[in-house]
Amino acid sequence: MEVSTANAPTSYERYLDIITNALVCKKTMKVFLNDRMVDADTIEDILEPGFLFGWGVFETLRVYDGTIVFLKEHLTRLNDGCRKTSLIPPRVDVAQQIKTLLKENALRDAYCRISVFKKRASTGITIYVSPFSYYQAADYQKGSTAIVSSFVRNSKHPLISVKAISYLENRLAWQKAQDKGKDEALFLNEKGYLTEGSRTNIFFIKNKTVYTPSLDCGMLDGITRRKAITVIKRKKIKLKEGAFQLNALLPCDEAFLTSSLMEVMPLVEVNGRPLGTGTPGAMTHLIHQGYQELIQRGRLRK
Repeated sequence: MEVSTANAPTSYERYLDIITNALVCKKTMKVFLNDRMVDADTIEDILEPGFLFGWGVFETLRVYDGTIVFLKEHLTRLNDGCRKTSLIPPRVDVAQQIKTLLKENALRDAYCRISVFKKRASTGITIYVSPFSYYQAADYQKGSTAIVSSFVRNSKHPLISVKAISYLENRLAWQKAQDKGKDEALFLNEKGYLTEGSRTNIFFIKNKTVYTPSLDCGMLDGITRRKAITVIKRKKIKLKEGAFQLNALLPCDEAFLTSSLMEVMPLVEVNGRPLGTGTPGAMTHLIHQGYQELIQRGRLRK
């Protein structure tokens, strides 16, 4: 006799039933956390799918002298990530919450992270700010270094453009770079083309033309990448987006990385090989200046 499984719960549904039943009885349930037993109701969000399965999206951004820059672009990408990961965007005034956090923590220049995550019955959100102290003038004068990661990007992955909180591949690649005394790890895709860094987008300059991998190589559509491209076009610098192998990058004249936190950072070495003169270049400095002018204009409009 065959047993019908048409309405049988999936393993995931059974798992959620177990967790849900545990939370129903949470007043008598204990959970071991780090070095002690705690009440389950004090750590409910840790038992949600967002934490347990890395089901969520996030954004990191900078606050300059109390001004949240490019927030609209970040929230648009966040909402797009929610749509692609079947999350209902929480109805929260993010800008107001960030302003409140800045006031409560007495901060003017800050790092901010917004995380949206899956809960069984709703969507969760966390927003936090901390003092910004990541990059100083000396870092831009020295430039950054990178290795090429052994991890391969899949350009066809349906979630490659999502800034997901399941960020393990990026963090492991970055940690391997740190272990070798380098700042960043660069990814190639399955065809051997450059894509992005573990936390950055990449650009390189050759014969006064700026090159950067196109989005279809498989990477995040970085907000700072977009702004850098805006600066490049406004300054009438020639730009080429496309598919470039590592051997196109290595003999370049200059290179730089972009992210919301580091802005436009000179890249002076890859896999132990100096790029150009091995020092930050003039065009990189010009583009960084243009990016900072965009930030300043945004602050003045507030």
